[in-house]
Amino acid sequence: MTSPPRAAVSDSTPLIYLAKIGRLDIIRNVFHQIYVPDAVYDEAVTQGKALNISDASIIEKAVGKWVINEQVEPEVDAEYRFLDTNTKLGSGEKEALKLCKQLDAVYFIADDREARRVSRILNIKPIGTCGTVIQAFRQGSITKKEALQIIDDLVKVGLRISSTVYRKMLEELEIST
Repeated sequence: MTSPPRAAVSDSTPLIYLAKIGRLDIIRNVFHQIYVPDAVYDEAVTQGKALNISDASIIEKAVGKWVINEQVEPEVDAEYRFLDTNTKLGSGEKEALKLCKQLDAVYFIADDREARRVSRILNIKPIGTCGTVIQAFRQGSITKKEALQIIDDLVKVGLRISSTVYRKMLEELEIST
């Protein structure tokens, strides 16, 4: 069993989708603490609650416990202002990447392809929602059957997973395709 990393910064999508299926605990099992910048909090909680989406309240309950809302410092914002010119990134992703640099976080939890690409350029390891589920399985916090059910549940609530990623996940779980 591998020991879980101590902290990571998350974009809104992994939090939202895991909350939608009632398995936000998966992300907590893999990372002791999750940091989110204001823009991610706004997207996942404030906007979600305004739309009366139940997953927003689930995420809000974790904030202040193991999800920590952290502001990007002005000097970090200025140093990484070049991220603001990337029109393929949303405001949450831009702030989350800046927060990764501010906290010297090793992991960036995100599903967006461009955000993951930029994180690699910044020497931050991206891990997606599916990768988090696989990591939870590797750590022994969920069974193979649970991992497969979680992935299926994520797809049912709208998480887009390519057939290539799905096959790789089955291989990781040692399930024949």
